[in-house]
Amino acid sequence: MMIPNKPNDVIWTDDQWKAIYLKGKNIIVSAGAGSGKTAVLTERILQKLISGVLINQMIILTFTKAAASEMRERIRKKIKKSIGKYPQLKEQLYLVDQADITTFDSYSLSLVKKYHYYLNVSKDISIIDSSVIELYKRKVLNDIFEYLYNKKDDKFLSFIREYSFKDDKEIFEFILNVN
Repeated sequence: MMIPNKPNDVIWTDDQWKAIYLKGKNIIVSAGAGSGKTAVLTERILQKLISGVLINQMIILTFTKAAASEMRERIRKKIKKSIGKYPQLKEQLYLVDQADITTFDSYSLSLVKKYHYYLNVSKDISIIDSSVIELYKRKVLNDIFEYLYNKKDDKFLSFIREYSFKDDKEIFEFILNVN
């Protein structure tokens, strides 16, 4: 694997330079906020485009919608800025909006929807909001408590007496928040 020599006037660290120019392998760039991940990935993508890879043949995944949107815009700007030196990039500019630049969960959902019949799930599957999950958890736990109270379950009632002060609200919340 050949990585070009780093010119003296380039601001990339050695690790960033490798992440940009390493060929023949997929990469994961993991670093703290403000460390230049987006800049490194944008430059890597530009180098791929210059070498003839089409932007709509790449999968570019981030953790948040905001990061995906920022990545798309940075790629677009980088291509526009580079068209003078690399005229072949003009076609890539039109393909940016067709490219898979999205979040991990959105991309995964699109695959599940596309191949739902292999997975034996509905094609109408969607990502549930965390607030909806919280409501369901509360309802299920409430139903369990109610069932055990109505059944007068000895172990449950003993547990409630042992660990409750006035009522079961603290225990309910504790159980609800156990991960």
